[in-house]
Amino acid sequence: MSYFLRRRKSYDAVAAVFVLANTVGSFGCAGDPGQTTSPTPPATTSAQPSTGSGHQITGTAPIARDGSLTVVLLEPQTAATAEPPEEPVQMDQIGQEFLPPVLLAAVGQPVNFHNGEDVLHNVRVYNVDTKETAFNVSTPIGGTYEHRFDTAGTYRVSCDIHPQMGASVVVTMTPYATVASRTGSFVFHNVVPGSYTAIVHVGAERSRRAVTINADTTELTLN
Repeated sequence: MSYFLRRRKSYDAVAAVFVLANTVGSFGCAGDPGQTTSPTPPATTSAQPSTGSGHQITGTAPIARDGSLTVVLLEPQTAATAEPPEEPVQMDQIGQEFLPPVLLAAVGQPVNFHNGEDVLHNVRVYNVDTKETAFNVSTPIGGTYEHRFDTAGTYRVSCDIHPQMGASVVVTMTPYATVASRTGSFVFHNVVPGSYTAIVHVGAERSRRAVTINADTTELTLN
């Protein structure tokens, strides 16, 4: 049984870009043209178990001054192994924007990058910590490129043809991951009591703290 939730289908704000205000310069499409598959439903921005014996946790997290979105993770301090979900998540290219601006994915899960408009694009993705390029492919009109990330981390997404386009993919091993609202509020579902590390991504900064979820815990303040 998968350790991860089927992501809820929501786009949040269109104009926000998470992590690194980075601009990629030159015109061109490099690399493999990718594999074309049929389009899938829109991407999701939350990764939480849909069933289980846990309970709901609401909370607040810091918000970024530049308007980018805050990502909150709860990593169990006791390691657990699980098969990655086979249901893909998707990032679209629409109106010369990547949507959603922040996409959550599990390590090993299919991630589709779909060109939903009648303009040629490419997708350049790199790890923001190592600067290592994950891939750089062209996405023809109506085309979809599928990729499975094998390393957890934050990945910057850009288009060389349209440098104003930018987004991020946050790849995680934890079943509890979500994008906070514009006011910093967030919710986790079916959280099993135990010891966790709360990781908050605000812009280019990350904070970590140990938290304990008890049977009667209902709120978590990470400000």
